[in-house]
Amino acid sequence: MKRSMKGGVYLEESKVESTIEDLPVPQRLVIPLKQHKGPPCKSLLKKGKGVKIGDEIGKSEDEFSAPIYATVSGKVAGLPKRFPDIRGGIAPAVEIESDGKEEWSISSSPQEPLQQSPEALMKAIQQMGLVDFGIDAIPLSAKLGLAQSKHVSAVIINGVDLEPGVAVRYKLVTEKKQELINGIKLIKKILNVNTAYLAIEVKNTTAQEQLPGLVSGVAELAVLDSKFPQGLDIFLVKAIMGKEAPSPNGVPEDVGVCVLGADTVIALWDALKDMKPVIDQVITVYGAVNKPKNLRVRIGTPLKDVLSHCGVNGNIAKVIVGGPMMGLAQYSLEIPVTKEITAIYVQRQSDLATISDQKCINCGWCVKVCPMGLLPNVIASFCQVDMFEEAESYNLSYCIECGCCAYVCPAKIPLVHWIKYGKSQIKREEQ
Repeated sequence: MKRSMKGGVYLEESKVESTIEDLPVPQRLVIPLKQHKGPPCKSLLKKGKGVKIGDEIGKSEDEFSAPIYATVSGKVAGLPKRFPDIRGGIAPAVEIESDGKEEWSISSSPQEPLQQSPEALMKAIQQMGLVDFGIDAIPLSAKLGLAQSKHVSAVIINGVDLEPGVAVRYKLVTEKKQELINGIKLIKKILNVNTAYLAIEVKNTTAQEQLPGLVSGVAELAVLDSKFPQGLDIFLVKAIMGKEAPSPNGVPEDVGVCVLGADTVIALWDALKDMKPVIDQVITVYGAVNKPKNLRVRIGTPLKDVLSHCGVNGNIAKVIVGGPMMGLAQYSLEIPVTKEITAIYVQRQSDLATISDQKCINCGWCVKVCPMGLLPNVIASFCQVDMFEEAESYNLSYCIECGCCAYVCPAKIPLVHWIKYGKSQIKREEQ
């Protein structure tokens, strides 16, 4: 039986079905020292210094920061202090010229992670710089630490890709089955829980055929409706366990559940098995490209190199990291792939959404699809005329900016734009 959510929309999509392939390592990589929720790491290098794969190049004592490692061997070509990041901000970075030798600073030392104590595993997770992959990129040690402090009783492994067309988890759950199962066992041990669910979407028929027997006794398979934004943590918890995290700032751990991406769990096992840090990221490249692909890309690879490999179809109007609904448009193709990026979506001019300054026609479609049960038209109208207190009285801060309202709006009103504007202005006034 497939499980679903209230609200949301069914989106036309075509999954990129290609097997995950390795992108050749470029000559030049730029590795940002902020690839996590917390503050940037401090560089440990000097220009001209030689590095090998696995060398620690950035460090921070903040619990919401994760150490950064060299993903290629070569020489430090630059240490830009104000390199653009995916959110339009700036962060320090390390530029490395590859020597093509692919030398590691550490030799592989096969471990038996399942034989180690939860304390030893948590220490290794922090040391390896692991994060829960995605835009937020919360350090895995911080997320698991919160789950431990909240004494969660269950874990959900999210094998559902949030954005339409993205196929990272869709492919990984079948291409890396044993690593996934071992990773789930690790998480259960660290959190001392017996209950685990593996969420997959109903369209993933391959996973439904291959996984039931393999995960039996480790996790219960939960098949989810292919509805957007079903892949968000809060909606998985509601659909699978019937629990609802408190809004606006609640997290699944508040109701006794820890949710982790399947890609994160697989990376966890790979890192702890060999005690080597994660150096690459699996992403989907799709949209206006000649060859949509699922790629394993070295962290620090500029977007332009990824797009060159896939071939751009026509003149690019917009490049989005993350996907068309909740992704972030980029102004520079020099920005590199990081732990925060799971997809690159390319649009031509003809693909761009149209917007209008037309007045709301009160059709109610936005209200019907809002997964948070809000009145997007009312909230956006208040934000548009700077009536932020009134917008907040209609729970502006509860909005998750999923874009469902703007997607269905027949008047083409940029509802999410105005809601984001309202939030940013309130935040500015509070500072």
